[in-house]
Amino acid sequence: MDAPSVVALLIALMQGVLCETWKATLPKRMEAVADSCLEVPCRFDVPQKEEANIVNSSCAGIWKKGRVDAPPVFSEEHPHTNTMQGDIVGDLAKKNCSTTFHRFPKNQSDIFFFRLSCLNHVKYNFHEGVMIDVRAEPPPPQLTSVGQVTEGDQVRLQCFAPVPCSTLPPSITWLHRDPSWQEQTQTQQQSLDGLRTMTSTLTFAASAEHHDHSVSCSVSYPLTGGGSSRPPPATHTLNVLYGPRGTEATLSTSVPVPEGSNVTFTCRSDANPPVSLYTWYRVDGGELTGTGEGRTLVLKVTQKDSGAHVCEARAQNLSQWSAPVTLEVSSTSGSRLEAAPYALCGVLLVVCVVTVVVGVYKYQSISRRLKRIELQVERTYTDLRPRSVTSEYEQLQSRGPTATPSDEVHNYENPIALRAMYKNLPPAKST
Repeated sequence: MDAPSVVALLIALMQGVLCETWKATLPKRMEAVADSCLEVPCRFDVPQKEEANIVNSSCAGIWKKGRVDAPPVFSEEHPHTNTMQGDIVGDLAKKNCSTTFHRFPKNQSDIFFFRLSCLNHVKYNFHEGVMIDVRAEPPPPQLTSVGQVTEGDQVRLQCFAPVPCSTLPPSITWLHRDPSWQEQTQTQQQSLDGLRTMTSTLTFAASAEHHDHSVSCSVSYPLTGGGSSRPPPATHTLNVLYGPRGTEATLSTSVPVPEGSNVTFTCRSDANPPVSLYTWYRVDGGELTGTGEGRTLVLKVTQKDSGAHVCEARAQNLSQWSAPVTLEVSSTSGSRLEAAPYALCGVLLVVCVVTVVVGVYKYQSISRRLKRIELQVERTYTDLRPRSVTSEYEQLQSRGPTATPSDEVHNYENPIALRAMYKNLPPAKST
């Protein structure tokens, strides 16, 4: 119990001592889980003149439901008539009427009043009551919110769960937690009316990996007859501020690229809040020369753009540089010079092909002409045959009309062939 609670409790006790009236101190409202136990904190004050009668007498506690004058639902004097089972766990001689109900029945939500009944004349119905709400499920736990944290900060999350009954306390479990996080759970009595609360504290150092990570706190309440009741967990999403990380620069094309081409540079980086400024630099002999800003940069490259390029990602007061990406720009004139030998080879190849085609065509044309000449000669030999005459001379007579040699034959070998044939004939005999 903290210091303010102790002081407030002492003040309340002193008021009771000095008080000359009957008064019960109870929580105004409590929540009970159906079929589970409930511990009701209770204290009372009596006039000073009656305190000795309470100490020196045997007293019993009685609870009524709905009205002060209603019949008892729990009585230490007549336990066989009880509709609710429980025990007075407080010391009535010390004006402590705390009571534990072992199994709070369903559909019993109402206001409850305490009655003190001693064997002597001390018998009194206290008019201060406690409203008890019976729920089928226990209330969900409460989880503290930490807002924005910076990477490296120590984060402290706390999960609170009411403890309806100290004999069957709930258990708190952290979900989606890192094994390296430290956890501490304790039960403390926080309020002046005696209600208990279980608190579990989770402590860890925030990192970029924890951003948008959800941490949940779950609570389980054991039931008197066995089993447990588990309400929905409470969840908190972490918001971690961190500087740029994983900064990377890329080129839109492979190298080398011709001079005058458009080249796109792209820079990527992760940060929370997001990167607000990307700046591009060209590395010139160990010095940085700014080339532009923006997540993407388009350059119409020249020879001077060849070399390493880097980008800087900046978010708030933090920044990170990318690894260099190398750009190689090829000269346009150099490209034409390099292509000249290939062009020359292509021209020579075309010339060779044309020469071969023309040669083949000429050869085929001459061959066809020679074949026609040869056929003409064969016809001439066939048309010439010997013929008998009355004279002793042999005369040559054509079997058919004499063919007139074509111009084509006179232009080539026909006259020569005929002279050769006549020269070989035998001479004519004289008569």
